[in-house]
Amino acid sequence: MIDAIRQELTTGAPATALALLRRHWLRLILESHTAELEQLCVEFPEPIDPNLLLIRACCRDLAGDTHGAAFLRGQGSRPETSEFVACFTNLLLAPDNTTKSAIADSAREALSACGPDDDYPSALFLLGWAEVRLRRNLGEAIALLRSASEEARLHSRPETHRLAQANLAFALAQAGFFSEATLILDGLPLRESASDWDLFEGGLVDSTRGSIAYWRGDFETAITLLGSLVSPGSPGTNFEAYARLYLTLSLVAVNRQHRFREAHELLQGVSVADKHGVPWGILRGVASGWLVYAEGQPALAKKIASPALTRTGAPVAHALLAALFERLGERELAGQALKLVAATAAPSYAQVSSLVTSACLSAMAGRGPLAHEHLDRALGMAALEGVLTPFLSTHAPLGDLLSAHAHRGSQHDDFLQLIFAQRDSHSRLASGMLTKREREILTQLRTTRTGEEIAAHLAIAYPTVKTHIRAIYRKLGVATRREAIRVADSR
Repeated sequence: MIDAIRQELTTGAPATALALLRRHWLRLILESHTAELEQLCVEFPEPIDPNLLLIRACCRDLAGDTHGAAFLRGQGSRPETSEFVACFTNLLLAPDNTTKSAIADSAREALSACGPDDDYPSALFLLGWAEVRLRRNLGEAIALLRSASEEARLHSRPETHRLAQANLAFALAQAGFFSEATLILDGLPLRESASDWDLFEGGLVDSTRGSIAYWRGDFETAITLLGSLVSPGSPGTNFEAYARLYLTLSLVAVNRQHRFREAHELLQGVSVADKHGVPWGILRGVASGWLVYAEGQPALAKKIASPALTRTGAPVAHALLAALFERLGERELAGQALKLVAATAAPSYAQVSSLVTSACLSAMAGRGPLAHEHLDRALGMAALEGVLTPFLSTHAPLGDLLSAHAHRGSQHDDFLQLIFAQRDSHSRLASGMLTKREREILTQLRTTRTGEEIAAHLAIAYPTVKTHIRAIYRKLGVATRREAIRVADSR
């Protein structure tokens, strides 16, 4: 298409060339022709045509030149500019949620009025892409990206289809549909090198996989995937910044202290300004708070994380913030953070985290029945997509509450068993001192099963179970089942 447009210029038909460019500029950007497209814009007889300037602004933004993009956008914002070009340029470049929301609403109207000279499949993708970043209605964003994916398939646009599918997976993961997101990611075609759009987004696929691994409690996988994406010299925006945040949280989760300094440096590189509607400053502040808390500085953690309470519209950050304040013993601040989560359409995993935090706060306030009610709701929601991380905290109130909940009996017993097994493997003391069989039996000790029932469940002799239990008590320095569970949870 670049050659076809240039041919029209060569034969003295700039009007035809401009019409072709206006029809295909979004597709050329998505299909990795950004540099060629900008060069082509400069070659027009009237390179200051406002449509060309706006297209160049998009090219500059994708190349990482935000200042140049802003200047060109300003020069091209004129009444005579094509409404379609202006609308979707502004949709791509709008820096904050309020502006992007208003433009997204206008883009819907523009899509409804698409003519033969407008690129409907690419524009539909860009609207879905913007709605994901706005996070005002993930269900709507998912529907738009499904539609964009199908349109790209019908119009034989394999690259646009790939991008729509990758962004659909990200949107599904953001909404908590981890299983479907993983299925889509597994089906994406492999590229030998990153496209211009891939570079612009900065590692969408692996950052999506890494975030899913984090929330499912697979921290080692998360660290591997996310660590491959981060670069200390990068600008710290888009999915590379997203990877930095979840990498930090994963390092904190496994107490990888020798990498905490690295995590601080990575967080310093994350922008504090909103970009494409993402409140990076809030996300960075909450991750920094957790990192400082892990280093044993609770007062500083509170100071760093508290400003996040002044903003709305970041339910995942606020769910993590509530958990941090609960750990710090700041019950009132934790309650404020939970209200911010409830005020937004929070994804399921953020709701699970909030319910677990609410359960711990209720338990510490002596409201046992309410604590178990919150915990049971969290278990039911978490079991659907294997969300484990909110249950893996070694904070004593949670461990006691989980054990008490198992003894009460729950309709989510199978998922509770999975949580207990993951908690045991997450415990450095238990995993370091106990054998594999001892860890299996420690998991069973959290249930109401008797020694004979444990033996039957594991298909081993009862005297063997008794021997293992004595070994567990000896290694953990305890004398009862309850004490063994408490010691394992405290490590």
